[in-house]
Amino acid sequence: MGASDLRSPLLAKSLYRPENLELAAVLREIREATGQTQTQFAVRLGRGQTYVSNVELGIKRLDLVEVRDYCAALDVPLATLIAQWEARIEPSIHRKTGKRQRKAH
Repeated sequence: MGASDLRSPLLAKSLYRPENLELAAVLREIREATGQTQTQFAVRLGRGQTYVSNVELGIKRLDLVEVRDYCAALDVPLATLIAQWEARIEPSIHRKTGKRQRKAH
C-alpha cells in the first residue's frame, strides 16, 4: 500500500467520514422513535448515558458486535438498521466513486 492509497476517501478513518455520522443519526432516530431518553436506553443497553451520547454524536465508533448489541437493545433487527443506513449513504457513495451500481436481475 503506497502513500497515495492512504489518502483515498474509502480508506479515511471512519470516525471522520460522513457515513459514520449518518450511522449515528440513524441510531439516534431509532432510539427516539422508541420514546426512550438516552438515560433510559443506556440502562437497557447496560451502559452509561455518556456512552449513548457519544455514539449518537459520532464521537464513539461502534464495531459490528456493538452495533448488534445496540440493535438488540432497540428491538430492531440488524438488517433493518443496515438497510436504513445504506439508503441514506448510497447517494454519497455514488458521488465519491462516480459510478452507479447495477441492479442485479
